[in-house]
Amino acid sequence: MRILIDEERLQARISEMALEIDSYYQSQAWYRQTQEPVVVIGVLTGALFFMADLVRQLSIRTELDFIRASTYPGESVIALEPKMICPPTKNLHDAHILVIEDILDTGKTLDMIHTHLAWSYPESIKTAVLLRKPGKAPVDVVANFIGFDIPDKFVVGMGLDYDNRHREMPYVAVWSRDERKRSQSKVKQYQ
Repeated sequence: MRILIDEERLQARISEMALEIDSYYQSQAWYRQTQEPVVVIGVLTGALFFMADLVRQLSIRTELDFIRASTYPGESVIALEPKMICPPTKNLHDAHILVIEDILDTGKTLDMIHTHLAWSYPESIKTAVLLRKPGKAPVDVVANFIGFDIPDKFVVGMGLDYDNRHREMPYVAVWSRDERKRSQSKVKQYQ
């Protein structure tokens, strides 16, 4: 694996994103008047680490919820049609929502999530993504807060995985076909 974004750069950018998000919401009249919390919805499982690091640095009031979706099941490195596995539990009518996602790749997952959340009639929906592949991300799927633009490579770490492995790495690394072959041969050795 080749490290694409090291831990120090990740944490520095997440701190900057927290300031950007705070600044945006604190500039909104509804927030200044009501101090109503922003409902932060993390997309499980990939956004878990990013969300935890980001939310701890926000100064705005927040309420947390989660949504579970799947786009890369098992050993797939190609995005499939996203599936909603578990919707949020909070009443989102008139809420101001901030969706936290690990990566904006094909845009299918975020598009599905925004469509699903829109049925709750929230007041607003904004999105923060740690990573974006600008060459693949469709123009009609918007991320309002972006950590890093990256090349069109399959990446792991900071919550992103290959077959549920490598999520815990505190950096983002490029996952290659060679790594997949080595991983598969290790599994066969132990069977």
